[in-house]
Amino acid sequence: MAAFSRGRTVVNSLRVFWVLVILWYEVWTWDASVRSCKWPDSALLADNLGVEASHSKPTHVLLVADPQIIDRHSYPSRGLVLSYITQFLVDLNLRKNWRTALYKKPDVVVFLGDMMDSGRFVMTDEEYSEYFSRFNKIFTLNVDIPVYFIPGNHDVGLGAKITQFSDVARARYIEHFGQPNQEISVANHTLVLFDAPSYADEDSQRHGQKKSFERWDPVPYGALDFMKKFPSRPHPDPVILLSHIPLFRSDGRSCGPLREKGTIRPGVGLGYQNTLEKQSSLRLLEFLTPTVVYSGDDHDYCEYTHVYQHGGVEKMVREVTVKSLSMVMNVRRPGFQLLSLMPTNIRASDKPTYADAPCLLPDQLGIYLVVYIPLLAISLVIVLASNMGQQAPRRYRQSFSNDDVEAEGRRDTYPPTSSGQGPSPGWFVIQDHRRQQNTSISNNWPGKLKDLLGLLYSGNSRFASYRRTWPGIVIADVRDIAIFPLLTFVLTTWWVTSH
Repeated sequence: MAAFSRGRTVVNSLRVFWVLVILWYEVWTWDASVRSCKWPDSALLADNLGVEASHSKPTHVLLVADPQIIDRHSYPSRGLVLSYITQFLVDLNLRKNWRTALYKKPDVVVFLGDMMDSGRFVMTDEEYSEYFSRFNKIFTLNVDIPVYFIPGNHDVGLGAKITQFSDVARARYIEHFGQPNQEISVANHTLVLFDAPSYADEDSQRHGQKKSFERWDPVPYGALDFMKKFPSRPHPDPVILLSHIPLFRSDGRSCGPLREKGTIRPGVGLGYQNTLEKQSSLRLLEFLTPTVVYSGDDHDYCEYTHVYQHGGVEKMVREVTVKSLSMVMNVRRPGFQLLSLMPTNIRASDKPTYADAPCLLPDQLGIYLVVYIPLLAISLVIVLASNMGQQAPRRYRQSFSNDDVEAEGRRDTYPPTSSGQGPSPGWFVIQDHRRQQNTSISNNWPGKLKDLLGLLYSGNSRFASYRRTWPGIVIADVRDIAIFPLLTFVLTTWWVTSH
């Protein structure tokens, strides 16, 4: 009885432990990250006089960069099963991250490009529509909240065309996400949604044809055309530039303490460009004269101050590169950016009109690799140690069905040995033709599945005898422990994906 009590204590303790672990790392950790991240309203309210007496409040803009939902093109070397598991886990993480971001109740949402990892690849219209539908199912949003997008290189392509890149990628993007270049007014600020990939492509074409910027005829309605026409329109409100590709920097300056590793350096490769070219960046700043710049593409966080000339006067502008929202973009802690904008009616003169704050999310990959896997190994060691030396614990003897007890009491009905003395070695089933049929190993797949389930949950004598062995005892303990945390994981997953 002591062995029985000790064994049940271990099983029940590990059950409770694992349920709490799953709840903490799949639900409560995300909620904790929300509570530690706040809209930067206080910084604006402190700098603007008389705001406390106003009933108005800053407008909240949620900036999301590089969710890059994956598909079959993302990891072509992985098999079908592994690709499906990867996609399921990444989609689940994006849903949790998105749900966490929406807890902040934004007034406006802007995606800074690379919505879909393979949007630029060749695929049928039906496949692209399904891909886009999956994006919408992950990033559900109240219809009352405006949402805007700018294109990234994974959405529309960039640089030299290869056979895998679709010629209609840009047209598909416009059809599903909207115009790539536009300006919108939010809380008396002008948000410029800029198509950086096409701007980089067109500037590269101009260089290739050795034409000066002044002699170049921009592509109608393209990014360069949009930029050149921008100053001709009145813009009395502060301008905020939103670009997928970061602006040029060459000094290797640190990106700040929130950067995980390295810095942003210029570089070009197949389908990507780390920063816009130097002159392209300076012209963009001169034509738009933004108050602040927000970019994506790099996946990691970075703050950088650019210096440029405008009308013979030196100006400085701060650029924030927003973290990717995804767990598979080479950053351990994904994130998003909170941007607060002061409307005119509560804005004091010569005071800041905006403030932003980064929000860091839990390290999902670290949870899998550093928490779950080691704890699983430790749990298995505990189960093995608790059952060491036990051959037939009472808790399993007492769990046998009446048929098993009856079988134990009817040894005389077993087939005799060749000498006619006693039961044959190896016989553990009663002499009942119907029971022998039910407990025999089936040769078809449904039968094999039934036998496997019987191994875990059987009350019949064939598998009951296996459970009396040391491996059977360990397997049964693992089963009894795992069912509750697995059920908890399934329920939390359902809750996350349905909210």
